[in-house]
Amino acid sequence: MLKQATNQPVRIGICEDDSTQLQCLRHEVLQYYDEKGISVNIELFQSAEELLFKYPEDLPFHCLLLDIGLHGMDGMKLARHIHQHDSHLVIIFITGYKEYVFEGYIAGAFRYLLKPYQKCDLWEALSSMGKEKLDCGNKTEDYIGFFYLGDYIKLKKSDIIYAEVKGHYIYIKTKKQEYSYKGSMKKLKEQWNDSCFCMVNRSVLANIQNIDKITKTECFFSCQTSCQVSRGCYKALNQAFVKYYF
Repeated sequence: MLKQATNQPVRIGICEDDSTQLQCLRHEVLQYYDEKGISVNIELFQSAEELLFKYPEDLPFHCLLLDIGLHGMDGMKLARHIHQHDSHLVIIFITGYKEYVFEGYIAGAFRYLLKPYQKCDLWEALSSMGKEKLDCGNKTEDYIGFFYLGDYIKLKKSDIIYAEVKGHYIYIKTKKQEYSYKGSMKKLKEQWNDSCFCMVNRSVLANIQNIDKITKTECFFSCQTSCQVSRGCYKALNQAFVKYYF
């Protein structure tokens, strides 16, 4: 039986433009956590714009139930926007659009439920989040550390988009700024020995968490930039990308 990880209630957001479906989802989520004896707070939104107006950056939820066919900004665009700020938020798509399954997982979906879904499928998805997903109050973030301008600083791993070597210097691109220091790609790869990082070409080491799309010639990042994919790196990069999201 799933037990509450902290004394804080589980926080669930639901974004669905059909008011009947919205209330149905709310009832089923309440029923699930009531049976588990877990306290839950649920916030309802009928558009992406309403959600982003209240929470323009960080969403205070453990999980977001999200419809794709929203009026205005659709659920897929909303998920990509959320992923830029918080790649760890659990997103469960509940939609009638089966053709967006693969794109949904690339956008960071934890589950993809097709309407009309069974209540047991929703409950299974909520159960699969597990204790680690619910324990946000005690969640620790992985960091990358290095010396910069004489000081040792650390960055959230999820904030790093890529690192690029130019001459004798390493340039680290993050969601907010860029850092540079003297170093080599060989040394960096040894330090960043992590499945989230993969070579795009001989000069660029990318964070899979912040890649939106990969073709045989180009890699597109969440920060609206891209770089060339070398022939020798494509297979390993593509496999790492698929493995991360699936």
